[in-house]
Amino acid sequence: MNLACGSGLLAAMIKSVGFTLQMIHMKIIPPLLLSLMVSSALAATTHEIEIFKFKFLPAEITIEAGDTIRWTNKEKRQYHSVWFEQLGEKEPDYLFPGDFYERTFDEAGDLPYRCGPHPKMTGMVHITPAGDNKASTGDSEAGAQQQAGKVTAADEIDEPRRAEILYILKHDCGSCHGMTLQGGVGPSLKPNALDKLTVEQVAVTINHGRPGTPMPPWKPFFSEQEANWLAQQLKQGTVEHQE
Repeated sequence: MNLACGSGLLAAMIKSVGFTLQMIHMKIIPPLLLSLMVSSALAATTHEIEIFKFKFLPAEITIEAGDTIRWTNKEKRQYHSVWFEQLGEKEPDYLFPGDFYERTFDEAGDLPYRCGPHPKMTGMVHITPAGDNKASTGDSEAGAQQQAGKVTAADEIDEPRRAEILYILKHDCGSCHGMTLQGGVGPSLKPNALDKLTVEQVAVTINHGRPGTPMPPWKPFFSEQEANWLAQQLKQGTVEHQE
C-alpha cells in the first residue's frame, strides 16, 4: 500500500468514526437527557394546602425531597403568610384571598412554619429522601386505592371538615340564599324548595353552579362526595342542627 492510499484510507476511517459519533450524539444523547428530564418531572409532586378559617389544611404533611407545596388562601377576607421563621428567613409577602405561594423542598428534614400575622396558625412539613414514599406494585397500590376510598367516602367525612362545609354554607352561600337559607338573591334551600330535586341534582348544582346566574361552581372547594353529603343535609333539613 502506497503512502497516498494509506493516508486516504485513514482519512476515510476518521471521517466515518466522526460521523458515527455525531449520530450517537444526535440520536442518543438528547433523547437520554429528555428521558431523564421527563422522569425527574414526573417523579416530583405538587401538594396542595388550603388556608381556611385561620388554619393550614392539612396542618402537617409528609412529602419527598424535590416535591413542591402550594399554599392557597381560601379565606373570604383575611390575609395570611407562610413563614419558615426558624430558617432565618424574612417573612414573605402576605397572601390575600385567592393568592397562592409555592415552595420546592430539596433536602430531607422537618420544617415548622407559621403565619406571620397570626402566630397561633402553625404547620409542619416532613420531607423524606426522594423515593421513600413511592408505592411500588401490587399490594401497595391496592392499599393506596383502598385508603383513598376511605378518605373520599361521604360517610367518612370527618367532623372538622363537616364543620368547615357548614361554615361555608352559612357565611358564603347564606349571603345569597339568606342566613337561614329561606331565600334572598338566590332561591330557598329549605327541604320543601328542593323537594322535586334528587340529591344528585342538588350536588351537581353545588359543584358546577348554574351558568347565566349568580350561582358559581363550588368544585374548587368541595369534592364530589362532600357535595353529595351537603346536598343530602339540605334535602333532609338537618344543616341547622349541625351548625
